[in-house]
Amino acid sequence: MAVPVSNENGFSTGTPAPLFQIHGRAPISSTDVFTYDVTKDGKRFLVNRYVSPDHVPPLTILLHAGEGSAAP
Repeated sequence: MAVPVSNENGFSTGTPAPLFQIHGRAPISSTDVFTYDVTKDGKRFLVNRYVSPDHVPPLTILLHAGEGSAAP
């Protein structure tokens, strides 16, 4: 949201207006409060959103890799 402000004759604000629409992702945990951030210079917004992939590659899990001695 953006809100115009004025300091003429004291401080006053105008009507809030949306800057843009985003489709953010759902929170993952109770500590996952913000799905966005603003860059240090204030010129960009970084939005963490969910994108459904076209293809999900298989997951390979190696257990005990590199443990023990080499096979005889």
